[in-house]
Amino acid sequence: MRNTLLLHDFTSKPDPIEDINKSLKAIQQQLLSEIAYKQDVISAKDKEIATLKEELRCSHEAIEILEKKIQEVERKNEGNKQLNKKLINEVVRRQQDIEWYKRTYERRSFLGMLKEKVLKR
Repeated sequence: MRNTLLLHDFTSKPDPIEDINKSLKAIQQQLLSEIAYKQDVISAKDKEIATLKEELRCSHEAIEILEKKIQEVERKNEGNKQLNKKLINEVVRRQQDIEWYKRTYERRSFLGMLKEKVLKR
């Protein structure tokens, strides 16, 4: 009977090693769940990074296209400027011609007009 009492006393006391093991398992579970959460966060961030990289690539392509269009527009504008200068010069020459005709035919003396008509016949 004495043996049973000793055995009974031994089993009724909490075992410190078991308590430590339970605490370690609880800590391990907590760490594993935290690791799983952080891996999910990392995966989400990786997806976000991939999306942003794709958007950045698309933005660079759009910028290149727009730069090419800007160069084309600038080239056309330069051509238009040259054409405008040419047309302005042409208008100035035509205005000079008109002024010459005005001076010649509208402001000429009466005797000069008679002389010209006589010479034409």
